[in-house]
Parts: sequence; structure tokens; C-alpha cells
Amino acid sequence: MREVIEKANKLGYEYIAFTEHNPSQSKHSDRQVLELLKRKKDVIDQLNYSLVKTVKKSMQPAKVFVKKVKKVFNALEIDIRPSGKLSIPDNGFDYLDFALVSIHSSFRQSKKEMTNRVINGLSHPKVKIFAHPTARKLNEREGIELDWEVIFEFCLNEKKWLEINADPMRLDLPDFLVREAVKKGVKLTLGTDAHHVQAMENIQFGISVARRGWATLHDVVNTRPLEEFEKMLY
Repeated sequence: MREVIEKANKLGYEYIAFTEHNPSQSKHSDRQVLELLKRKKDVIDQLNYSLVKTVKKSMQPAKVFVKKVKKVFNALEIDIRPSGKLSIPDNGFDYLDFALVSIHSSFRQSKKEMTNRVINGLSHPKVKIFAHPTARKLNEREGIELDWEVIFEFCLNEKKWLEINADPMRLDLPDFLVREAVKKGVKLTLGTDAHHVQAMENIQFGISVARRGWATLHDVVNTRPLEEFEKMLY
């Protein structure tokens, strides 16, 4: 985690979120899942405590303040099951600042079934982001079928955000759907889906998709300063 924070400092980020996938429920009991989530929260709480001390030191009058990470958010990317239920126990959300949801199975459900599945997954109060919304993988898998008018309307009314996933194998939300989301007033986020530090550089690809979809800084919530982002989050 500290390597990620160091890289984020070099990139000039004010905040980051750790958003790994939920623990497998086929390999863990609910109790084990909760214990893993609690352990992660404890680690991130310690990181945030150390960051507060670092920021205070860097703001001494004799020094020039350089933007560094001030806050680490504890998040989780959670599978939406075919039924629309989420793949962690409900009390697991107590350990999270927010959650992302995504589709990783049963890709060929009908448009109506898939749309209802996504709406159900997004409906939890702690869920803020629909990650890689079409679930496509370039040159490998086509995207799922969704009623985008319904998705856009729900996200707008319920203040949910759509991710532009910057992984070169995804680039998802695609630019033409970014454009439609922007026209509807739906907010977006940029995420790298980084599984290692170097992949954090992939943010440039997500920015390119956002620009092709005519998204501005106003449309992308995690371009905002920390204080403003937190207000939108909570």
C-alpha cells in the first residue's frame, strides 16, 4: 500500500482509494469475509493516521507545500450476482467508505434482466460507482446489454457515478456512452483498475476516453479537491 501512496504522490494526487475485489464467498465464510474487511480497515486507518502527521509536517511555514496524498479511502469492488444481490454480507459495508459494483459473470442475461440486476446492485446506500459498466474486454469479450436510458436516469436521480476504467483492455465506459452520460448530467469517475503500481500510469488512457466523450473536469468527480469529493461522497 505504501508503494501505491508513493506513486500517487509522484502523480500529484491528493487522495486515492483501494478498491480490490470482494473476497470470494465460495472460498470464505461470511465470518472470514468480515474479518478480512476489518483487517483492511485497520491497516488503512493506520495509514491515514500517518498521512495526517506527514501533511502537518509538510505545512510548516519554512517549507514549500507540495501536493501529497492526504487521504486513503477504503473501498471495495463488489460483484453483482445474477440475482442482483451483492457478494458480501450486508454488515461488511460498515467497514467501507464506499463501494463499487460490477458484473463479472452471467454476461448473456437479457437486457431487461441485466438492467434490473445492475439497478439492484447500485441501490445499496454505500454503493457509489458502477465499475467498467459494459463489462467488455477489448478483442476478448463484447459488452453486456443494458437499457442505458434506465441506467442513466437511476444514476442521475440517486447520485451514483459511472466509471471510466482506464485499463487498456477495457476503456470502459466507452467514449460514445461517456458522451451520452455527460448530456444527461450523470457524473463520472476515472479509475485505473491497477493491480500493480506501474498500472497507475494507465490513467492517461482513461483521460483520453473522457475527452473523446466531451467530459470536462466538472463531469468527473475525482478531479475535485479532497474536501469537495468527500461532500459528494457522503
